[in-house]
Amino acid sequence: MKTLMALLVFGMLASVAFAGNITGTVTYEGDAPERPTLTATKDQHCVDAVKGTKSEALVVSKGKGIKNVVIYARVRGAEVTLPEKNPVMDQKDCAYYPHVLAVPVGATVDLTSQDPVAHNVHSHAQKNEAKNLQIPKPGIVIPYEITKAEQIKFTCDIHDWMTGYIVAVPNNFFTVTGYKDAEDKWLSSDAYEKSEDKGKYTLENVPAGRARVIAWHEELGTAHKTVEVTADGDVSVNFTSADFEKKAE
Repeated sequence: MKTLMALLVFGMLASVAFAGNITGTVTYEGDAPERPTLTATKDQHCVDAVKGTKSEALVVSKGKGIKNVVIYARVRGAEVTLPEKNPVMDQKDCAYYPHVLAVPVGATVDLTSQDPVAHNVHSHAQKNEAKNLQIPKPGIVIPYEITKAEQIKFTCDIHDWMTGYIVAVPNNFFTVTGYKDAEDKWLSSDAYEKSEDKGKYTLENVPAGRARVIAWHEELGTAHKTVEVTADGDVSVNFTSADFEKKAE
C-alpha cells in the first residue's frame, strides 16, 4: 500500500515537474489596415446597437499586437480535460460574443442570445454537425457538442454582418490573444486597438519534450513552429503576421 501511494505521489509530482510554459507574442508587421465600420440593415435594436462599431476580423493594437489569435500546442499523448461548465457562444448587441471562442475537443458549447430580436445561428462546420437554427428570443440555450478539431465559422442569416468562430483544439494547451488586460478584465476590440499590448500569450504546464505551437487567425490564416519544451522555466515562441499562410479556398 505504501509503495502504491508513493508511486501516485511521484506521478503527481512528475506531471508538474516535467512541464514548462510556452510564452510569446503575435505581432503585425507594417501598418495594419483600418477596421471597416459595420452597418446594421435590419431590426431597430440592431441598428442602434451596431451604430459606430467596427469589424473584429482583424484588430491590431498600438503595440502591434493582434487580437483573437488562437494559440495551441500539439503534444503527443495529451489528454483532454473538459470544462466543468459549458463555454457560451452568446449573441449580444447583434454580434457574436465572444467573437472567437476556443474550446477543447469534446466540449459542449451553449449557443444563446441576449438580444430581443430573433437570430439565426448558422454553423459552417465541415467536420462537426453544421447546425442551422433560430434563436427567437433571449434566454434560449441550445447545446452544441464539438466532437472534432476544426475552426467553425458562424453567421446569422437574418443579420448578414454578424460573424463569429468556435475553434476546437485537440487538448487543453490553448489560449486566445487580446481577451483580457493586465488586471484580468475583458477587453473590447476598441479598447484593445488603443492598447500597447504586443499580442502576449502563455500556454501553461505544457509537458516537456517536442511540441508544435500553432497560431490561427480568421483573416491571416495559420502559422506553426516546433519547439522543445523544457522541464522547468519558459520557452519563447513569437509569431508575426508574415509567418501566417492563408488556406486556399
